[in-house]
Order: sequence, then C-alpha cells, then structure tokens
Amino acid sequence: MGLTFYIGFMGCGKSTLGRLHAAEQGKRFVDLDAVFLQETGKTPAIYLTHKGEPAFRKEEQKVLHKTVAQWMADGRPAQIIACGGGTPCFFDNLQFMKEHGHVVFIDTPLATILDRLMRQPERWPLAQKQAPQILYKERRKWYEQAHERLVP
Repeated sequence: MGLTFYIGFMGCGKSTLGRLHAAEQGKRFVDLDAVFLQETGKTPAIYLTHKGEPAFRKEEQKVLHKTVAQWMADGRPAQIIACGGGTPCFFDNLQFMKEHGHVVFIDTPLATILDRLMRQPERWPLAQKQAPQILYKERRKWYEQAHERLVP
C-alpha cells in the first residue's frame, strides 16, 4: 500500500489515470497541482508565469514535502499522488519520492502529449517558452528512473 507517485511529462495523463486508478483500488487521490493551488492561491501555470521558474520550483518542492508529511500524519493511508511534469527533475525530489513510496512513470507517446498541449496551451507555460519536444527529451532521463513504467 502506501504512497504511489505518478510522474511524467505535462499532459501525459497523470491526474486522469491517478484519479481512475485510485478509485479502482480504493485509494485516496491527491493532485499536487491542486494542493499547490490550495497552498499558494495560484495555479502552477499562473505562479510560474508571474514569479518565474526558480520560485515556482522551490514552492513546488515545499508542497511535495508538505503533502508527504500530511500523509504520514494521517496514518499513511494508501494514496496516489499525481505530480507536476517537472517535479522529479529538480532538487532531490525524485529521490525523496523514491524514499517515501513507489514511483510510476506514465509513458504516454509524445505525439499524444503534443496534441493535448496544442488543445490547451494556457495550461503549459513552459511549453510556450521551450519546444516541448526538447523539454521532453531533457526530462525523460528523470522519468526513466521510476520504479515502474506504465504505458497508457
């Protein structure tokens, strides 16, 4: 049981699959982006746009740590946490997740991801600043360190 972290590129389906799998398995579901909004009053996209990526990544790490601390305080119920696309790629976040739970890489084909990004560009400010294909390639090395790979 315990914690399961869903990681992968923006638009890969972490939240959708996490919510579905949590319901099927009788687990709690936590969307780290929703917790971020609750903690800061801003969506990750707005926070990132207004405060910049370094400030966003520090706040994202705080939210990750606080979410895990809350899970521990709640008696460690079975739970799936959908993380932001860059969460495992900064600081010691990936190691932290691996130490506290099971990490699953949602390995959605890049063509599917690009289609989703085009349909909702406002959700993905980093994709506007850097070609998503390049960012995807840079981040994949982090995703591949997960305990498990799931191809939807």
